[in-house]
Amino acid sequence: MSLAQPDPRPMASAAEIIALIEAARLDAWLGGDADPGPLLRRLEGPEGRAWQRVVELFALAPPEADLLRLAIAVAAEPALGPIVARAQGAEGRLLPGEPLVKRLGNHGARPIWRPTGALSMWGLVTPMRLVPGEPPGFEADPRVVDWMFRTLSLDAALVLAADTLRIGPVPPEWPVQATAERLDHALRQGASVRLVVAGRAGSGRRRFAGAVARALGRDALVVDPAVIPAADWAEGFMRAQRFALFADLALVWRDGAAPWPAKLPMAPLQMVCVGEDAAAPPRDDAVDLVTTLPEPGREAKAAIFVAAAPALADGAAALAATPGLALHDLEDAARAAPRSIAEASAFLRARARARLRGAGRVVDPQFDWEDFVAPPPLLALLRRLAFEARARTALMEDAEAARLFEGAAALSALFCGPPGVGKSMAAQVIARDLGINLLVVDLAATTSKFIGETAKNLSDAFARARAAGAALIFEEADALFAKRTEVKESNDRYANADTGHLLQLMETHDGLVILSTNRRANIDPAFIRRLRHVVEFPRPGAPERRLLWTRMLAVLGGDPAVLEAAIARLAETHDLSPAQIKGAALSARYTAMAARRAILAADLEAAAAAEMLKEGRAAPPGAPPRRIRSTVDG
Repeated sequence: MSLAQPDPRPMASAAEIIALIEAARLDAWLGGDADPGPLLRRLEGPEGRAWQRVVELFALAPPEADLLRLAIAVAAEPALGPIVARAQGAEGRLLPGEPLVKRLGNHGARPIWRPTGALSMWGLVTPMRLVPGEPPGFEADPRVVDWMFRTLSLDAALVLAADTLRIGPVPPEWPVQATAERLDHALRQGASVRLVVAGRAGSGRRRFAGAVARALGRDALVVDPAVIPAADWAEGFMRAQRFALFADLALVWRDGAAPWPAKLPMAPLQMVCVGEDAAAPPRDDAVDLVTTLPEPGREAKAAIFVAAAPALADGAAALAATPGLALHDLEDAARAAPRSIAEASAFLRARARARLRGAGRVVDPQFDWEDFVAPPPLLALLRRLAFEARARTALMEDAEAARLFEGAAALSALFCGPPGVGKSMAAQVIARDLGINLLVVDLAATTSKFIGETAKNLSDAFARARAAGAALIFEEADALFAKRTEVKESNDRYANADTGHLLQLMETHDGLVILSTNRRANIDPAFIRRLRHVVEFPRPGAPERRLLWTRMLAVLGGDPAVLEAAIARLAETHDLSPAQIKGAALSARYTAMAARRAILAADLEAAAAAEMLKEGRAAPPGAPPRRIRSTVDG
């Protein structure tokens, strides 16, 4: 629908109106000797339908209609102003006042314009005092004048806040037709109805509302209350309702958090988009029909992406399986003109990271399975975890499976083991395998001494992770999952409540949640039983340490073949974690760079011994730390 639609039918021109004035028809009317109908009907179009629509839609009483018609006539042809002024006995009274309308229409003494009347409530005319101390004249609203000439245009208060709704492809899972039929039935009963569409941000709520409106034979106008200044909210609300009523549009309110004015009238069909746990602003005279928007399946998402980017159809299914994808994300990724699915995936991850800001440390995973060195049983368990994360969406698309296993299928895992054994790296590997970001939250830092703040912080982290499709890892899990405290003080009660709140969030979350701890012994077994997986990260054995040394040195420019003997000796004798081996390899490289030479076995031995000393452990016998003399030292 265009917001500017001139009527192609012939209308009265300014010259014709002036000719009518010169023919003294209006003079005669103002004198009470002639019917004003011919002139004003010319302003209404050949059949008078625009005018009749205004009278009927806004329920104008005859005196109100006469006042509005005369105000429209003066606005449409300013040459009428002096005639109106002469009829009112003062040159400055160019706008028609109530006394003139009452005299011309024989309407008696009752006020025509009232604050609670249709002319005022709908803003059809505005009282103007052009002459101090004189009764006000009434100016027709410019938009209403436009309507008489069949031109639809938005009010200035709505230009930035409202727009027509473009409806893209609609997933088959959405109950568009059923909702439209339900809504139509309520409207036929004479009810003032609001369709409340609940869903997460980006889930397509406005698209669904527009599709329902289209099924009812209406276009939709979407209005964003956040763009309308608070001081102008009541005025903007009224003008949106007025425009929708005259244009026969469905009003779609984006995130309807602003309070709705209780006494301002409404158009019949309203649609309000709200969050999953939010409610529409109360309105006592409206019946709310609430629909929770179902999440589209992978096939529907893939079809929407293919419709926008047909050249990448081969990879659409894999892209659509990315957790947390919203429909507009897929379409925006296609509009970014990616040359490959990898580029489209990178675009989506970057957008998701922006949604995570402020909730924790956001990680764009850089490690893959080839980077992660671990015993085969541990690798198998981690790959199983990644498989479940990918397959869970397909499993839960079955309604019966979702009904029976929704809580039990929540994907949570406890990563436990000493520091530096790869718990955080494993989380990155899984996230990269899934093509998603990783949100790292330190539970020790998230726990607040202020009552209620911890639960609020946790809820925010889960909400952001879900909106961005990110995996969650909570570090220092023992901060909340330690053995249950005996309730001795009020703070103990709130600590247990925060723990219960986190468990509830985990069990209702549809993404991957990882708890990480260095101290499994401190975790309450009752909590562990509620987790789907427990993954133990042991310190690496000699074979894993040897492989880690080899890979680290190869990346840092060392020659593993030359250093093979030293690597084998270090792997057997120095019980180092992956993080310590990485640190030792880096130290050895810096030592060699300072000496402007290749890495030596002595560099590795000294660096490995230094890592052990950090923990207060002595180097194994026969491998004391050695200081390497460099050319820089002289």
